[in-house]
Amino acid sequence: MSVSSMALAQTLLNGALLGCLFGSIALGLSVKWGHLGVADFFHLSLTLLGAYVTYSLVSEQLWDPFLTLVVTVPAFFLIGVGVQWIFLALKAEAFTALLITFALFMVTESAVSMIWSPDLLNLRPMLADSFTTSLRLPEPLPQLAVQPVDLLALVCAVVMVGVSAFALGRTRSGRAVQAMRQDSEIAQTLGVRVVPLTLAVSGLAASTAAVAGMVVALRMPLSPSLPLQWIGAVVVATMLGGLGRPVGALVAAIVVMMIQNAWSLWFPPQWSPAVAFGVLFLFLAGGPAIRFVRESMTARRLA
Repeated sequence: MSVSSMALAQTLLNGALLGCLFGSIALGLSVKWGHLGVADFFHLSLTLLGAYVTYSLVSEQLWDPFLTLVVTVPAFFLIGVGVQWIFLALKAEAFTALLITFALFMVTESAVSMIWSPDLLNLRPMLADSFTTSLRLPEPLPQLAVQPVDLLALVCAVVMVGVSAFALGRTRSGRAVQAMRQDSEIAQTLGVRVVPLTLAVSGLAASTAAVAGMVVALRMPLSPSLPLQWIGAVVVATMLGGLGRPVGALVAAIVVMMIQNAWSLWFPPQWSPAVAFGVLFLFLAGGPAIRFVRESMTARRLA
């Protein structure tokens, strides 16, 4: 099947913008997994919950979508703090925390089905034209179009990832988080308040799910099983980008979704989710090989 260059360009553009949304979802997971040692799959359920709360507030209370963040961001911060407090109270090891978050993941799906029904819910027909009318790119690419919601996903991703990367790398609290990641006992000896800082990081990570959930509600039909469709791309982006590296997670999500979208042009689209895991496999398998070649070249040079 032949594919025009313009169709390929549009597909890659759509994949990149969709990758921004997945990068926003992966942000909280990357931060918690990398800096707190918690592979928090409940974070994906929080994103879904944020989408459904946004849907209800917009469709039933006629709120502006952006105004919903006034409710969801503080509420999700408290949820993130509460979940992390449970881990600390139980002194849960990494595997135990993983099991707890996976249990919460499953419970949330059932709770969403009970509260909002398992049927598809779509907010797009209720939105203003400014959210749904496609925008043409300026010259020299007027044939390409983007959805305003995809541009919103881009802006949210850049802002949240940029702020997170700056906070982790350039602020005193960020350096404390880095020290806590290396060795929490030594960090506490040096004056780092580990418990409050851990709770704050968990709460802020959960808050990003509220923002990502708003974008999800505006962009796609909602169903309780959506996190099962996201989990592959989000986990792969988190691991490829490097645990605890917000920018890496965003870049990896964009690349993976561009590859996945391009795949669907030539091959059966039902196989496209497997592309993400294929990229991860190549990355993990290629790492030792590259390291071996590098060490061999270094040894020969020294000899």
